Amino acid sequence: MKILIWIGIIFLAIPLVGALIALIIGLYVNNPSTHNATAFDSKISNQYYLRDGKVVYVLDGNFFQIGGSPIEGADPDTFSVISQSYAKDNNSVYYDGRRVEGADPSSIQLVTSGINASKYESGYLISGGKVFCYGQVIEDADAASFSYLLGSYAMDKEYLYYYIDVKFPRKTMPEAIKNANERYLRHGEQVIYQGKIISNEASRFKIINDEYAVDGQHVYSHGEIVEGMIADGFTVITPYYRKDKNQAYYFNTPIPESDPSTFKVLNDSVAKDIKHVYYRGYIVDNRTVEEVSRSDASELEKMWKWKSLHLSPMRVILVPTDDVKDITNNFYAYNNEVYSRNNKLLGVKPEDVVILDDGKTFVRIGSQIFYYNAVVEGADPNTFTVIADRFSKDAKHVYWEVYKVVDADPLTFEYEENLYADENDAGKYYLKRWE
Repeated sequence: MKILIWIGIIFLAIPLVGALIALIIGLYVNNPSTHNATAFDSKISNQYYLRDGKVVYVLDGNFFQIGGSPIEGADPDTFSVISQSYAKDNNSVYYDGRRVEGADPSSIQLVTSGINASKYESGYLISGGKVFCYGQVIEDADAASFSYLLGSYAMDKEYLYYYIDVKFPRKTMPEAIKNANERYLRHGEQVIYQGKIISNEASRFKIINDEYAVDGQHVYSHGEIVEGMIADGFTVITPYYRKDKNQAYYFNTPIPESDPSTFKVLNDSVAKDIKHVYYRGYIVDNRTVEEVSRSDASELEKMWKWKSLHLSPMRVILVPTDDVKDITNNFYAYNNEVYSRNNKLLGVKPEDVVILDDGKTFVRIGSQIFYYNAVVEGADPNTFTVIADRFSKDAKHVYWEVYKVVDADPLTFEYEENLYADENDAGKYYLKRWE
């Protein structure tokens, strides 16, 4: 009984000790006094400190992992912080510990008038009639009319700015988009995402979630049009599956022959509609809609129990993992037949797959040579040999991966370390050496 009590006490003590260690480390990381450093103004910034008579910059105050970097030439007697990242002394202005060239410390104004601006978090600064963004000057920006918007967007009377180098002629007052993050901005009928115009239908533009948005025509993923997807009926079903009016998708890949009106997701891997069962977006040929319920789908999701073998690029069968033999990482044997990563090899038996190197990267199947899962076009199976490190040859050519190397003679070629082949503008591969 005493043993059980002691075991219980030990198990209770472990999380308490862990919490105490975490607290000590946290105090050490966040308390600069343990490093003989004192923050100039901890209410404004945790990045600038006085230590041993020198001004020290510490990213986010993380002395524990990063340590402090003295700012050469900074005057501790006149040094003061302006924001989290900006600071000054009598001689210079600093951003993240670096001197801001062209900034005048006697003339400083933080730009904080944005939609989501905070007094101490703006990356924009006006000094000596110039506008600075994150410590770099924005050429030709009008300081008198300059204002911060949100994220990395700002404007003056003539232009809308994104960071330093991207700007657009002002058409109207930019606006934040409802439910969007700071990457999106409405500018008239333009929608701008991270400094790029992605849509001219701002009035119909709608944020779906952190990844997706739509306008009247297109679906956007992280600001890029998703080819094939349409806005009509677009829905994010789960983190893995989506659909529109025409079809369903696994992530952004169309699911062939899918019926969006009857499409139902059973779990992260398995879905079905009136016609097919789907596994990670592929049609499952050896399961019927009627026989796959939610509980059946839970069984099929167990990767250690089931393996998907491709019949074609978009059709698979689900078979017991224990019944599948890995010939290589790209070819599999099941039921005395051979499957690649993309398709079933008709008429090929496992014994027909001849491994040509110790790494199992090159194989010969009939008259074809494969590098991983790709055919080495034109390679002669009768004279083909593997050299080393992705290089091979036959009687006529030297190959790197699946590419012919135009300046290599198979009769004289010898592999050396750091050798590879690279493509030129004409699409030809030439020998090069890693620097």
